Amino acid sequence: MLLPVALSLVMLSSAPSLAGPCDLLDRAAAGTLAGAPVSPGISQPPEPDDETNGILSYCMYRAPKGAVIVSLVAFANAGDAKKATTKELVAGRLEGDQKELKEETGLGDKAFWAYTEEGAQYVVLKGANVVAVSIGGGLPKPPASYHDALRTAAASASGKL
Repeated sequence: MLLPVALSLVMLSSAPSLAGPCDLLDRAAAGTLAGAPVSPGISQPPEPDDETNGILSYCMYRAPKGAVIVSLVAFANAGDAKKATTKELVAGRLEGDQKELKEETGLGDKAFWAYTEEGAQYVVLKGANVVAVSIGGGLPKPPASYHDALRTAAASASGKL
């Protein structure tokens, strides 16, 4: 009786686990993106995402002005992730009046860049996961100017999935 239980524990402990959002972009990278020192990441435990039917978790790094947020939505499979990752979803998660939202190539299975007057984000679909790196709230530079830095951060984060 103990052997099956022991084997189950070994299998669970050796199964690959998905990195959490604070693992996808560390404090130093978040500080570089924010242009100022940031607080340690505050992680939100995974919970069902009613908009996508995935499992959403996120990590927030606070700067003196604004914050960097890394969100991760994990899906049961790549098909569900692809179906949910749309311009409408990205637009719905942005606060403020949208200035630009476009699909971009060359990163993951699908990627979006978007910004408003208050912030900007880069969203990457990779397999059964969607990662978004966002910055906003009293930014020292215009949100549109964060394009390249957010793309680099999102590429790095999605590369860890």
